[in-house]
Amino acid sequence: MLLLLPPSEGKFAPDYGPTLDLDRLSFPELNQARSKVLSALMEVSRREDAAQSLNVGAKGAKEIIAQRDILTAPCAPARQIYTGVLYEAAQLHQGDDVMVFSGLFGVTRGEDFIPSYRLSMNVSLPGIGPLKTFWRNELAGWMPSKTMMRQVNGSQSQTISGTCNEIAIDHCPEDAEIEDIVDLRSELYRVTGPSSTEAHTRWWNIRIVDSKNKTISHMAKHYRGLLARALLDAPSQSVDEVARTIGTVTVEPKADVCQLTLVPENL
Repeated sequence: MLLLLPPSEGKFAPDYGPTLDLDRLSFPELNQARSKVLSALMEVSRREDAAQSLNVGAKGAKEIIAQRDILTAPCAPARQIYTGVLYEAAQLHQGDDVMVFSGLFGVTRGEDFIPSYRLSMNVSLPGIGPLKTFWRNELAGWMPSKTMMRQVNGSQSQTISGTCNEIAIDHCPEDAEIEDIVDLRSELYRVTGPSSTEAHTRWWNIRIVDSKNKTISHMAKHYRGLLARALLDAPSQSVDEVARTIGTVTVEPKADVCQLTLVPENL
């Protein structure tokens, strides 16, 4: 099982630690693109209109100044840097295999050492343009998988059975593992999606709604975090089984994705 997460606006800025080393980040094939974004971010952060260009309020002025020299800023594991609502609920710890999609690095793992920064995917940078378009192009044809994660850290994948087994299984060898990819990202960070060529994967889109089937926003981050923690703690259970420990679940299998709608308890 593999979890895809968004970053968070709230971040922890370490006082000490190693500086950023792109060569030590997961997925080094993205380093050329990462370097472009880093250079553009430092350039914008030095301008007088930096806050406006980066869509950052007055409270973020200190962070903008700090990232003018982001290459010398102390780093910590991404799972510690991100401190927003989702991450507070997820309580990620060492060994949790997650992929974090961000406007600065494209994709990283929770264990990758990164600095604190302010850069949303909805920003447009000079020489790059809108970051969502930039990363969608850079990641075109890029498909997250547990096999990819094993190449990075030697972790072992699990064979998961779930409600949507019928998706793609007809095209798999009998002994092939079906990898569950659980997309817990917000819409802004969905720069990759399921691929019809990846027949051994089962992609889950997660939607959080209230009892009236209305999409919730801020609290959805909290419940995505709770679901992430529950899934990481129960890797041998199916995605829908784990989700039912949090609330009422409806699963709608489609051609290339399982749409899971979760109504958390007390909503």
